[in-house]
Amino acid sequence: MDDPVYAAKYAEGAKKSEPLKKLKQAIDARHVEGLSGSYLAGGTQWRDDYQAAFGGVEWGLESYLASYASSRVALAAFASHEDWYAGVDGGLRMQLPTRLTPFVGLGSFNGLSTARVDATQDGQDNDDDGFADEWGEKKTSFDGWLSTIYPEVGVHFWPVGQMRVTGYARYLITSDGRAADDWLAGAQLAVFQR
Repeated sequence: MDDPVYAAKYAEGAKKSEPLKKLKQAIDARHVEGLSGSYLAGGTQWRDDYQAAFGGVEWGLESYLASYASSRVALAAFASHEDWYAGVDGGLRMQLPTRLTPFVGLGSFNGLSTARVDATQDGQDNDDDGFADEWGEKKTSFDGWLSTIYPEVGVHFWPVGQMRVTGYARYLITSDGRAADDWLAGAQLAVFQR
């Protein structure tokens, strides 16, 4: 592996006649303690209350506080064909110190958002179909602040010593009420350094 801590720890390596030590060396990721770096993530969510799919990106920083715990903070932006939200996302994750490992986490998002609201009595053609105020017509309006907290589960894989690939799912519990709570699934690529 390319990480100097890992390389120093296993400079001699396990002998071929010691398969358990070889296995331990192959899955060991305790070298991650003290690593920090940046990541790029992309995700999608389905909003039942809007009947729309959102897609988005996160760009952030992540640090390993211990071989089993990391913290992260990011700028995040998600949009559908009519709505969007953007702000700051952060969280903590706990995992086993192995190269392929499940994790659990807790996080929060805080930022600005728009919402789909009823437009059946505003005297305007909001959906550009030639009719004003028809039944079910909606419009997008700025609704201010959006906050979420979320539990998170996923899987990390370290293909090399200072790069990690992650798949995750989050259940967003929003400040807009339980009808606006949704699942978000995504993938992340992180590059670390000492």
